[in-house]
Amino acid sequence: MSNIYMLAFEGVLAVLLVIAILYCIRLDGKLKALRTGNMRMLEAAKELQSSVIHAENAVTALRRSADAAGKELQGKIEEARAMTAAAATAQTYLREESRDTDSSRDSVRPVDFSLRRRSVL
Repeated sequence: MSNIYMLAFEGVLAVLLVIAILYCIRLDGKLKALRTGNMRMLEAAKELQSSVIHAENAVTALRRSADAAGKELQGKIEEARAMTAAAATAQTYLREESRDTDSSRDSVRPVDFSLRRRSVL
């Protein structure tokens, strides 16, 4: 009888050992998947970091071009103001000349050289 108990006990131990081996195989598969997922996450983080750096460089380039365009526009505005002042001076001179000659037919009509905003929409 003791052999039967011993054999049954060893059978139960063998079944438990097979269950433990199967569990270890399943756990190993899950750990491999976790490691693979971790590597993918690290790759995604590196790609995100390079995208952020690229975006920062693009924003810096846009700021530089906006500054350059602003300076160019300011120069054109100052040039237009100078031209307006010159035209106003010329217009004043022509008015004085026309008054001096008293010719009503040759009077100069005033021209408006002031800058006006135009809508781009």
